[in-house]
This record gives sequence, structure tokens and C-alpha cells, in this order.
Amino acid sequence: MFTPYQPRAADDTELDLQGRLGVFTLSDLFQMLSFTQKTGILTLIQGWNTRTITFEDGRVSYVAAGSRLPTMTELLARLGKLTREHVVALRQRGLYSEEAIVKHLRETNAITDDDIRACEEQLLEISIYTLFLWRNCYFTFKAGEVVREGGVPVAIDSMRLIIEGTRRVDEWIQLSPVVPSVYMIFRRRAQQPDAAPPEELQGVFRLVDGQRDVVTIAREAGLTQFETARALYLLATQGYIEAIPPNKAKVIELFNLAVESIYLKLVLFDHARVALEFENQLNRFAVENRLKVRMAAGKVIISDQNTPISPTELVDLYKLFIAIQNNKFSKMFDPVVAQGLMEGLYRHTDAEFQAMMRMYEFIEIEGLLLRDMMAGAPA
Repeated sequence: MFTPYQPRAADDTELDLQGRLGVFTLSDLFQMLSFTQKTGILTLIQGWNTRTITFEDGRVSYVAAGSRLPTMTELLARLGKLTREHVVALRQRGLYSEEAIVKHLRETNAITDDDIRACEEQLLEISIYTLFLWRNCYFTFKAGEVVREGGVPVAIDSMRLIIEGTRRVDEWIQLSPVVPSVYMIFRRRAQQPDAAPPEELQGVFRLVDGQRDVVTIAREAGLTQFETARALYLLATQGYIEAIPPNKAKVIELFNLAVESIYLKLVLFDHARVALEFENQLNRFAVENRLKVRMAAGKVIISDQNTPISPTELVDLYKLFIAIQNNKFSKMFDPVVAQGLMEGLYRHTDAEFQAMMRMYEFIEIEGLLLRDMMAGAPA
């Protein structure tokens, strides 16, 4: 049975270091492990959210999370550099692994060094830079261990990570009054300034439509979420756009549909025990995160309609729960079962809910397409 990581007792002799961020900052930890050239595993736990960072001789070499991190091929798909048809053609040529596909794309000039750097920057943002915003986070360090599974490799100087992560925290503080969450949606103001937006902001401005959030705009613009939030901040403060929060009722309805669908599919796939564990996990997650939603016998019996937290906070929590469960199911079941748990709902719901499922990553369309094509690849 899957359970979130639980902090160990303070006198646990298996750990070489433990504590909470606040007394130590993440920058402090990274600098200490880097300067002393430590090898081992740093685990960060913030509620149900986790990261496992492997250090080798003081360098960050690998990162894993409770939710699945995107692969390089998936990031290339998000940039529009890799399509389903392209993957089919590559498979027919005997190319199956991530490394082989990326190597071929580079050798044939289908992607450039700038494309690779853009993907690496997005991956660093998702896996590491966001950690610098975590507060009151529990951490442990176990020396001498190296883990390289369930995550992604990292190839960047640790000091650059520290400097860039710290800089982004300072700038996020400035941006947060206007862009408090990456799930904030923006629309164009009815009355626009006399001059058009600055040229460097026009790519983001064209994608502002009252439906896309920061994450979606970043993905379609080929930018990091941080770069996109900064552009939206400038557009908003200059009078071109304004923020609108997600529709709370729609977010709740989508989440309720999603968890009920997952439960039903688990039962139909003859995994009734896993379905019950999933229900118990949801109820426990809700209690620990001040949510009112509850499930019983596969049905949502209480919703979060009257939960006194903002729609963007709801999206953050719902997305975290679904991401952790999807990651767990991808390790437990074969791709047909793991994909089918959410794909059926996606294919049979209306266009608005489909867009929300993509926006909040309840379903990973790029990952589904690529895994479909890579299924059955030789070991």
C-alpha cells in the first residue's frame, strides 16, 4: 500500500542529517553538501509533496518526486519538436530509448542546442527551482547512497542552482501580488493602452484568452513558468491584462468526476483492493490538507464547495493528489491500465473539462502519446 513519506524520529541513527527548513534554508543545505563534496540522498518532505535529490561528490546528479517528472521527449513534445507520427517513424527505424531518440533528433538537426537548453531549463524549474519556495519543510540526508530511478538526471553546476534558485525566490515575492499562483488565468482588458505591448511580451500576450493559465501559456510559448509569470506581471502592471481566478465550482466538479472515475476503473480492472486504498488515501489527504471532500463506496459524499480556501489553492492540492496517484499507478500497472484510469473520462467528457484536465495535468497528453508509441519496445 502506498503511503506518503513520514518523518523519522529525531534519534533515528540511520540518518546522517535531519531537520526542518526555516532553521536551515535550502541554499544552506545545497551549499554544505556541495562544498563538502558529499555523496548521498537529500529527501525533502512538505506534506504530501516530496523530492529526492541525489548528490555525487557534491554535485546534484538526479532528482525524483512523489509525482512523475516529465522526460526529455515529453518536454520536446510540449515544444512542438516531437509528434506522435515522428515517434512512430523513429520506432520503425529501431529507436526506442529516450537517449537514442534525442541523439537522432540532434544529428538530423530536428532539434537544436537551444531546444535542449529550453527543455533542461523547464525540467530544472519543475524539479528543483520550485523547491526554493518551500517553507517549513522536513528534510533528511543519508550519506553514501545513490538512487537513479523514478526521476530524471541533472547536469548543472550546484552553485548555479543555488544562485538561480535564490534569485527566483526574491523575484517571485515581487510577482506574487499579481501572479499568486501558476494556475491563475488572465484575460485582456476591455480598454487597452494606446500603444501595443512591447515586442518581447507579445508572444505571451497573444496567448492570453481568459482560459489559459500560467502553466498552459508557458507550455505553448515554449517558456518556463517563471519567465511566463514575469511577462504576465509586466502585462498586468502596464494595463494590458487582468487576472481572473479559476472557477471554483468547475474545479471541484472536475476533481469529483476524476476521483470517482479512477475508483470505478480500478474496480472494473479487478483491482477492488487498490480502489479502497485510493479512497482511503483521498480521505486522509483531505483531512491533512483542511479539505472537506470525502469519498465512501466510490462516491464523493461531501465536496469542497464550502471549504474556505481559494480556487487556486484547491487546484494546487487537487493536482498534487492526482499527480501522486498517477505516478503510483504507473509503477503498479501496465500502461493500458494506468492510462485507462483517466483516459476514459478525458475522451468522454466535454471540451471544457478536457481543457481543464490538460491545464491542471490530471491527464498528461504528451506522455500518453509517447508511452503509447514506445510500449512494447525491446528491453
